[in-house]
Amino acid sequence: MPESDKIILPPKYYLDYFRDLLAFIQKGSSHLLSADDVIFIQLFEALSEDAQCLMVRMMNRKGAYFRLDKLAYEEIGSIPQAAEELVASGLASLDPPDDFLLFGLFTKAELHQLYPDRGFNKRRKEEVLEELAEENHPEDFQTLRSAYTILHFLAQEQVEYLKMLFFGHTHGMMTEFVIRDIGNIKLENLDDHEFTPWFETQAEARAVFELHGWNRLVKKAMHILLPEEILELIAPVNWSNFLQHPKARKIGDKFMLHLGEYFEKCGLLTEALDYYSLARKHPARERRIRILEKMDDPDAAREIAEVAFDSPYNASEKIFAQDYLSKKSKRNYRSTTAKANLSPEIIIENPEGPRVEAHALAYFAKQGYEGIHTENYLWRGLFGLFFWDELFAAEHASFHHPLQRMPSDLHSDTFFENRAPLLQEKVNAFKTKKKLQAYLEEIHRQKQHINNSLVGWHESLLPTVTACVHHLPLESLFNILMEMAKNVKDNSSGFPDLFIWTQEDYHFYEIKSPNDHLSAQQLFWIDFFNTHNIKADILRVKYQ
Repeated sequence: MPESDKIILPPKYYLDYFRDLLAFIQKGSSHLLSADDVIFIQLFEALSEDAQCLMVRMMNRKGAYFRLDKLAYEEIGSIPQAAEELVASGLASLDPPDDFLLFGLFTKAELHQLYPDRGFNKRRKEEVLEELAEENHPEDFQTLRSAYTILHFLAQEQVEYLKMLFFGHTHGMMTEFVIRDIGNIKLENLDDHEFTPWFETQAEARAVFELHGWNRLVKKAMHILLPEEILELIAPVNWSNFLQHPKARKIGDKFMLHLGEYFEKCGLLTEALDYYSLARKHPARERRIRILEKMDDPDAAREIAEVAFDSPYNASEKIFAQDYLSKKSKRNYRSTTAKANLSPEIIIENPEGPRVEAHALAYFAKQGYEGIHTENYLWRGLFGLFFWDELFAAEHASFHHPLQRMPSDLHSDTFFENRAPLLQEKVNAFKTKKKLQAYLEEIHRQKQHINNSLVGWHESLLPTVTACVHHLPLESLFNILMEMAKNVKDNSSGFPDLFIWTQEDYHFYEIKSPNDHLSAQQLFWIDFFNTHNIKADILRVKYQ
């Protein structure tokens, strides 16, 4: 961007953004606020502008502790006075607890100056911090507090909750406002949307917030505690109370899987089974089946496999359950390996460069084919362009704030459930390739460079999509898009690596070097393509 075109934000832009966030929450999500949240907002609004600025500056930085001598912001008139006001309001304190994190605010030289008899200047800072934390001497903290003024921000948890109500998760960043306003990203116009709250009830919002907190705590604890101590830490928690809320499932399933994997690796198989059983996500059932086999309980393992086969979470689970029930192997590579071994093979002589896909493209170029390493790029782009209006439609209540880039239900079961008739209606409206191509070109022109996580704006996108539409049977192409819609998270990956074509012919190939394995998702799409009259194969590449 030329220097003259750069957008300069006002000095207190961050305060404006936080005020906007609070106003947005109070307007649309007030039912999710507790009495304490309301009091916090009132305290914040009663502060002077300087004190508000200092609070927002602190909340946008990592940690809850700040050295007053290191706080320097030109737009704030008097930082000490603003700090005193925050302390008076109860939002901050000048008496931080004995927390080893305080030592991290100082350089090694400063710590040596504070504790000159400890020889810290001769050691690495990490060793110094570790010693201070392990010893945990009250007098060390007192020495630190007597020499420096430490401001302890007390409202970080409430701020994080409010940000979650806006962003829908606890890792939302206020920099999203900045990215939008300085033009680093072009967002779809959502002015016609009536934004809905992320959560139905305060109980649901709190469940999600608590799960995020437990997830962070346990991940940290895994580095310093024994597995038995981790079990003791989380034993009192009734996870089902959290997981009963639909919006808690995304973070909850991921967290339960992580706990199951941790305890399985530690050899605590019964405990691993307990946590895997709480997750509704692959590979939870696969891991349970494998553990039950180890525990010599094949009947229970088979029962789970039958459920997984009848109602799989994704293609990988379906193939694993299929192989397990057919007793072909205990490994889910059986079907994939058999398919790969029966696939055609080409020999590349004197290959240049490491990429096997590039070698295959060069091989087909000699035979007169155009080609591109498309993998998921082509199909995600085609899906995003064709269903653009359905993705960003206002009537599905899946947009919750003006910075949101994609519908909140995109990676959930409800995406297809809520839109199936609308998606099918869209497909039915296109009876000819000419009409479809014209529509895709128009959407590409209108929406170019607007952020859509499915669409990679590259000069090759439209030509590749055009070639695909030209060659594939129209019904087959739409069958692929509808299959993707059933499970966008999993089914937008695993597509064949290469798309090659001439004016009269085309082919999709999943390229495998001698040491590559075929994934279940790749096998799923190869079989799906073949079933729907699309030319697709696995192609083994050998070098000599």
